[in-house]
Amino acid sequence: MSLKPTRRARAATGRTIARPFGIELQVHSSWIISLVVLSYAGYQWLFSGGHETQSTSTRLVLAVLFGLSIATCIVIHELAHSLVARAYKLPVKRITLFALGGVSQIEKEAASPGSEFAIALAGPLASVVLAAILGGVEKVLHPMHSARLGFWGDLGYVNAGLAMFNLIPAFPMDGGRLLRSALWALGSRARATRWAVRVGKTFAVLAMGGGAVLVVAEPLLGANSGGSFGALWIILIGFFIYNAAGAAGRIEGSDRPNEGDRSGDGSGVMLPGVQTLPRTRVDAWERR
Repeated sequence: MSLKPTRRARAATGRTIARPFGIELQVHSSWIISLVVLSYAGYQWLFSGGHETQSTSTRLVLAVLFGLSIATCIVIHELAHSLVARAYKLPVKRITLFALGGVSQIEKEAASPGSEFAIALAGPLASVVLAAILGGVEKVLHPMHSARLGFWGDLGYVNAGLAMFNLIPAFPMDGGRLLRSALWALGSRARATRWAVRVGKTFAVLAMGGGAVLVVAEPLLGANSGGSFGALWIILIGFFIYNAAGAAGRIEGSDRPNEGDRSGDGSGVMLPGVQTLPRTRVDAWERR
């Protein structure tokens, strides 16, 4: 067998840091981008309501802890996907943290609409549960807080946002897989995949277009709110969704599970949620 697929597989992996429930947890080198962005966001959120008495070093430490806490919540989100996949006898290769979040990499495709629905829903549901728990912790620790949330409340708010973001019906994200499972239950898997890919690409184009409008509009309106950074992030996410939708469609577009495109096309594309690995990548890992 050619070594080329092996090199491609390694490019999409990272360093193993833990094995929760026996599932390999890896951190891709691009994850540092996510940590920086989340820590910066945490710095803005946590200290926007007045913590002037705290030193700069304390603020920075808390901001980084906030970013790491979000990463932990993302791991729990992905573990929910992976553990439900295991319950349906699907082998989970690994969970990978990368720039856009986390991805559960599974070696086989769901065999039925019901199993795909359950696997896709598990992650957002875990994030909703985390949001409720963290919000409750904030209320217990700071019952008098009304103007703003605080560390635990902000973390709960992020988990609620994570659940909502992943439920966007943009295949191959969780919401897109839920959409495909519903369409699959009404007809063939291949037809459901084609429509889910179309919807995913449409959302991606709208996201990139909306982000571009925000980038242009802010300087024209004389605003200086820092929204351009968020708009660029939206464009980047839209770009990844568009490419990942096409790649996942080629890999998972067969009427019979695990008999889609085996060329490995798109094997280097990762997107938050569940990723079914093409056979060429699984073969490569098995030979390592």
